[in-house]
Amino acid sequence: MDFAQLPIVQGGAVVVLLAVVWLIYTGRLVPRSTLDDVRADRDARVKEANDDAEAWRRLWESEHEAHDLTRRAYTEEMRAVLLASTEGTQIGVTLLKEIKAAGQQGERHD
Repeated sequence: MDFAQLPIVQGGAVVVLLAVVWLIYTGRLVPRSTLDDVRADRDARVKEANDDAEAWRRLWESEHEAHDLTRRAYTEEMRAVLLASTEGTQIGVTLLKEIKAAGQQGERHD
């Protein structure tokens, strides 16, 4: 049996017409104006998503800078506290040395 003798091949234009109708019915074949509308809508949504992403990126950068500023301020505050503590310790050590020296001089005079 030859392929050209099949009834579907002999249908020719009818088969092509049915195929086109099927493509239109399933939404695979649409008019150019519909395709242009869909593309314009898609492009608008992509642009909106990009704008949102850019806004979030700017927000993240500003938050990151604020957190860095907070960390630096906390570091400076802790440094000042440690310096004050160290200075207080040094004063205490000096006072104890002086008291010890005064105690030793008092024992010598007795």
